[in-house]
Amino acid sequence: MAKNIGVWGVDIGQCALKALRLELIDGRPTATDFDYIEHAKILSQPDADPDTLIREALEKFLSRNAEKVKYDEVAISISGQSGLVRFVKLPPVEEKKIGDIVKFEARQQIPFPLDEVIWDYQKIAGGEAVEGFATDTEIGLFAMKRDVISRYLGYFQSTRMEVHLIQMTPLALVNFAIYEIFKKGGPAEDTSGGEETSPEDTPRGKKRCVVVLDIGTEASNLIITDGDKVIWQRPIPLGGNNFTRALTKELKLTFAKAEHLKRNAAKSPEMANILKAIKPVLSDFVGEVQRSLGYFSNTHRDCHISYMVGLGSAFKLPGLQKYLSEKLSLDVRKPTEFHRLAGEQVTKDPLFTDNVLTFPVAYGLALQGLGLARLTTNLLPTEIRTDRLIRAKKPYAAAAAAMLLLGVFGLAFSYAAPYKALSDPAIDKSIKEVEAASKDYSRQESEYNSRITKAKETQSDVKLIIAGQEERLNWPRFLEVQTAALPRPPHGQDPGNLQDPEQQKFWKMEGDIGLRAYQWWLSRMRDGVRIDQMLDDANSENPKYLAVVNVEAFHTRWVKDLGKFLDQVDTLVFKEYRENIADTMKEDERVRDETQNRNKPKPLEGGGWVVEIRGYTEHEAGPQFIKLGLVRNLQQIDKFAQDETKISRYIVGGKDPVKGKVSHVFVYKVWTVNNATSHLPVHIQQSYLEAILGGGRRGGTDGTSGPPGMAMGTPPGGAPGDTMGAYGSMMAGAGGAASPADELAPQWRPLKGGRAAMTPGMPGYSGSGGMIPPGTGSPDDAGAPGAAGSGGISLPPPPTGTAGGIGLPSPPVGTGGGVAPGGPILPGGSRVGQPPSTSSGSGRIRHEFVVMFIWREPVPPVPVDTP
Repeated sequence: MAKNIGVWGVDIGQCALKALRLELIDGRPTATDFDYIEHAKILSQPDADPDTLIREALEKFLSRNAEKVKYDEVAISISGQSGLVRFVKLPPVEEKKIGDIVKFEARQQIPFPLDEVIWDYQKIAGGEAVEGFATDTEIGLFAMKRDVISRYLGYFQSTRMEVHLIQMTPLALVNFAIYEIFKKGGPAEDTSGGEETSPEDTPRGKKRCVVVLDIGTEASNLIITDGDKVIWQRPIPLGGNNFTRALTKELKLTFAKAEHLKRNAAKSPEMANILKAIKPVLSDFVGEVQRSLGYFSNTHRDCHISYMVGLGSAFKLPGLQKYLSEKLSLDVRKPTEFHRLAGEQVTKDPLFTDNVLTFPVAYGLALQGLGLARLTTNLLPTEIRTDRLIRAKKPYAAAAAAMLLLGVFGLAFSYAAPYKALSDPAIDKSIKEVEAASKDYSRQESEYNSRITKAKETQSDVKLIIAGQEERLNWPRFLEVQTAALPRPPHGQDPGNLQDPEQQKFWKMEGDIGLRAYQWWLSRMRDGVRIDQMLDDANSENPKYLAVVNVEAFHTRWVKDLGKFLDQVDTLVFKEYRENIADTMKEDERVRDETQNRNKPKPLEGGGWVVEIRGYTEHEAGPQFIKLGLVRNLQQIDKFAQDETKISRYIVGGKDPVKGKVSHVFVYKVWTVNNATSHLPVHIQQSYLEAILGGGRRGGTDGTSGPPGMAMGTPPGGAPGDTMGAYGSMMAGAGGAASPADELAPQWRPLKGGRAAMTPGMPGYSGSGGMIPPGTGSPDDAGAPGAAGSGGISLPPPPTGTAGGIGLPSPPVGTGGGVAPGGPILPGGSRVGQPPSTSSGSGRIRHEFVVMFIWREPVPPVPVDTP
């Protein structure tokens, strides 16, 4: 009769080796054997040799149970303090790619190279599939250093015991708690008895959880679970030896005598002195447990802790259970037997019942070996598992080889007759047929390769037609992230984005006047302003405490040589305003020019978009708020682009075009306008970026042009620096010559020449970026309707003297739309650094600003057949 194969759960503790053997008998786990071997010394004692003591215990265990262990599987535990446990919630991902995502998370979570650790994972919760994607998937990630596992395996290999499963001690306790306390798993009818009580003590809407506290010799394990999705554990660096050391110190005893006194405290006449000596350690221990429970309650507000289960020999200490219950205000229970475990020959044994509090880890390990556990991860090295699989299949391979050899002998005898037929004329005929078939195959293969080549050529043509599709979301994503970075104080559930200590001072003021001002502003935006309240609002003090900026225009231009552009702007601003644009850049974006004794932008290669933001704020901090609020947020724009999967949801393989691509944020200029009107800007009615790159060009959202690239988003012709430039690179005003800045920002031209349907009455070309930018056209557009820059047939012709834009005066005669001596000519006839005159106003102070930065949009090169 074949022997039943069981599973040994072996827990090597600091004081003793505990082993429990379980078998499935009639579908129910049954204890058929156990062993309890106490070490000669506690492993952590200074004069103890742990390696020798562990080997002696294993040899003694093997001498008692050699026959059973030979056929059984062995599951062992390793202290949780030696491992790493992480519970990670995965982003929505295809089910077949969960393994790849988990491997990526493992590299992030495990602070060692993966080849130095053994790790495994298991899905804990979630994972509902929606259209092939797993959502709300939470996985448990468990890892341990390879050398720690090898050291434990060495103990068993020296005694020739094979280990089949390795689990962390706290996870074995979780398996014990879910099976024995929550009565989940195993036979469905076996649900009576145990610690579980009615859930009436659990508040409605909360999950009922149980705490399991296992007090070990050197450290303790605390786990909390609801028996389903909630699994939480924490090691506590205090254990039974801390009580023993307290006795040695207070009662002046040796360690061995103190340990003996602690174990027999219930019978000792010095009970009062014992409790007095261990009270400080006990207080520290209770404090650690309270902090752990408090942290769990704060991070799991949907959970309610019902009671605590105490495990470990330390709970034999008189009064410990009652003390913990009073201090923690929690019902503390300690099991006296395992209700769901059959096998009275073991469970009723005096040695087992006396040490029942030390067997839950071995119990949990054996349950996992039988396939009845909630957590099934295994930290046994993969190479050992593979070696055992090969070894298990060797007998079958040998049998197959023997059968094959037998068949070969049979075939050898059977080949005698076919050998005689080698001279058969039919063979020559078959050879000729094969040669003909071979020639036919070669012909068809050549035809196939020819068609493949044509298909690839067609595919290349199609890719040329749809070039830019993978970048179609770049601009919407850029505008979304840039808008999220604009300063705003907290309001309601929104924490705002001015949380740095230097930023909080702009809205965190005495009396909450900054927050009230923001509330006032939100109500104005939401409800509008009544006519009879306009004067009251005009004289309000709220704007001077309002930590927001009002953006008047947002304008972009593609620049082929960003380094040259930054040098040009730096020279211009220093000449006109005696200010350094690099002073407001980040440290790694600027260098010190010792010859001029000032900061300058760090050299930058290649092309990209230059973004200009023009706006104003009435906050009393003025320039300081612009630098520490707006500029600081733009410099930290990556934190507003945290959802890196936003593009890949719509474009397979797409990457976020903003994160890591924005740099060199700087303040071009901040003007203070006294007695400002509340609705008319003074200095920011024109684009300073256009003035730098070419006075005759137009661009912006203030009516002077459309933001380049808003519709297209990428520079045609492929990579930055292509001679074709960008869709958004505006041409000079109608009739105006191209400026010298064309070297930096080239003009736009059609891909194939000729007009691009810019006909009268065609909508959509009024300044928001189209196939033909406002006021531009191909070389053969001269005189055609709409080519003068009206931006659409619905707009009236530009007034005399304008450059084809809306209300923008042309540069003075002779400037050619370029940079005149003494600085670029701005709309209105003034030069950079010479703003238009201010007008008298309501007495309010406004700070108008121009801020620029670089965005290097990730655009792959696309070949274009240019005219």
